[in-house]
Amino acid sequence: MNAGTGYVSGSAAPSTGGVSGQSKDKAGYWSLAKCKRAYLDYLGNKTNEIEEQKDARRYYHGAQWTEEQLKVLKKRRQPPSTKNRIARKIDGTIGLIERLRQDPKAFPRTPKQEEGAELATAVLRYVLDEQEWKAKSPECARDGAVDGIGGIEIELEQGDHGDPEVGFDIVEPDSFFYDPRSYRADFSDSRYMGMGKWTDVDIVKDMFPDAEDIGGQDGSDLTSNPDREQKWFSSDGSKKLVRLVDIWYQHNGGWCWAIFTGSQILMEGRSYLVDEKNKETCKYIMFSCNVDHDGDRYGFVRNMKSSQDSFNFKHSKLNHILASRRLMLSQGSVQDVEKARTEWARDDGVVLVNGNINDGIKADDRSFDFAGWAKLLEEDKQELDNYGPNQALIGDIQNQSGRAIQLLQQAGMAELGPYILGYRGWKVRVYRALFCAVQKYWTAERYIRVTDDEGLAQFIQINGTGVDPQTGQPTMVNALGSLDVDIILDEGPDTVNAQADVYETLTQVLPSVARMLTPPQAQAAVKVLLETSALPASAKKEFREASKPQQDPMADKAKEIALEGEAAKVEETKSKVMLNMAKAQEAGQPEMGAEPQPQPDELPMEVQIAQAVSEILERNASAKQKNAAALKATVEASLAPVKHEHEAQLASASFEQGIRDREADREIASRQPANA
Repeated sequence: MNAGTGYVSGSAAPSTGGVSGQSKDKAGYWSLAKCKRAYLDYLGNKTNEIEEQKDARRYYHGAQWTEEQLKVLKKRRQPPSTKNRIARKIDGTIGLIERLRQDPKAFPRTPKQEEGAELATAVLRYVLDEQEWKAKSPECARDGAVDGIGGIEIELEQGDHGDPEVGFDIVEPDSFFYDPRSYRADFSDSRYMGMGKWTDVDIVKDMFPDAEDIGGQDGSDLTSNPDREQKWFSSDGSKKLVRLVDIWYQHNGGWCWAIFTGSQILMEGRSYLVDEKNKETCKYIMFSCNVDHDGDRYGFVRNMKSSQDSFNFKHSKLNHILASRRLMLSQGSVQDVEKARTEWARDDGVVLVNGNINDGIKADDRSFDFAGWAKLLEEDKQELDNYGPNQALIGDIQNQSGRAIQLLQQAGMAELGPYILGYRGWKVRVYRALFCAVQKYWTAERYIRVTDDEGLAQFIQINGTGVDPQTGQPTMVNALGSLDVDIILDEGPDTVNAQADVYETLTQVLPSVARMLTPPQAQAAVKVLLETSALPASAKKEFREASKPQQDPMADKAKEIALEGEAAKVEETKSKVMLNMAKAQEAGQPEMGAEPQPQPDELPMEVQIAQAVSEILERNASAKQKNAAALKATVEASLAPVKHEHEAQLASASFEQGIRDREADREIASRQPANA
């Protein structure tokens, strides 16, 4: 729901059309009364949570004194002091989380999907960059830390490629509502959720021209009345506003949505988003910082509010002690008490006393009170500073490695464990939802721009058409709908699967055993290390191509000529055999009426054929022997550098061992007595 209009741009595309107000369910959708009752159910059951969210937003923005407290301080002439350490702590925590952020990465479910996983990663990062994810995700993290609720809504926008564009926007917590019976941090058990915003009647009429009497009921009861709305959307007569509510709810085994006002449903339909299993999902992807025993959601402010109040009060008290004096007067020592009070408070004041000044009037020594208040103030300050990541745990970062600093930061963020886990889980759900939406709605051909590791811009074709080199038939190129991948966070050294576990083990073992490996073993280890690494599939393919043995072209040509010569000889032998067989058949045919005469000088035909076959087999064996000899020479030539290097290493090692032996002999000789 856009902030300006309250209209869901993505809802219009899959809509079933505008409908007027209803009093009962129809066509599998909720009625207007049921939609309104869902919102009012949230407002009635979550009163404490809503008020706590208002208070948390005030504390974050520095409004930490109530009107009653300010009146008391003004009456006693005590200056209010606000040192907003809550905002500093929350901003520092969010900044540290974002600095340690990791990009999403797709991993294949099967070996055949390895290149598809690389494509899915590129597509997902393109969508996130195009929607300014790096600017929106910190806002959601801050909303979760302050209000206890944060998230986004997925939208479909008009695209220029013939299909919709997938986008998302930040959900404002003060406009969000949900099923009050939900208590899970990821809202997975919530039956409905949505947003409500005040919108100009004219804008709503332009968005829904078929609607009737939009201003008939403004829906003022469908709001939690946050401070922002009370200031800017109160009725002043100049504008006519209407409460526009977008609700998504589970119904009939799936998710449905409706946009309604206080008097009618303007539009409704089924969900246009699906998950990996092709099940309908909600467009709101939310998370919570914490959920208490009552099911209320809250952020960091609840645990820091008491210390912040105490810090502000004590700091104000110390300022009041330093700026004021408490006088101890004897009866009748001054003529006018109030005048003496005023003059004593002035730096150039004059106080008239009756009698001896040391006996009649003196200022009370409040140094002990000041020290006590200052000590308590320091404890409150330490309590606020030690919440979450702090300098005491990080330590001296100038003399520590990057890995040591990372471990200390993780220790400092241990108190934020539930929040960190919920935030990371929410990001994974966002990545998967966006990729599923892209798979469904990106059906036309398009090109996306990516940047590789060398910083060079590249363009990848999506849903293109090509020709299969094996069959010659038309085929799809980089079809997103056929990809089957897992979307996870790339957490660097964390082992996400057995492949990463093997890679991490090899990187730890190889440096210590590299010198003991034979060349074939070293080559195999490098191959396994490459295959289990997180390099893109294209880089692995290039390395495999470069690792193939490069043969001498001249040697290959000589082998080819030799094989062709042997084949020619075999064909020549076959032709001679066929000729002899023809001659024998011709000679063996008798004349008409004449008896055949035997020819004792020629061998029988069976013997001649056997002799020819034997010659062919002999020539084939000779050709194979020559090929084997050529292959042996090629292999020996390719292994010669490795053999020479190995022999050189052995010679070097033997030489070094001889030097060490001679040095040991000298040392032993030097230790023996001279007379020995």
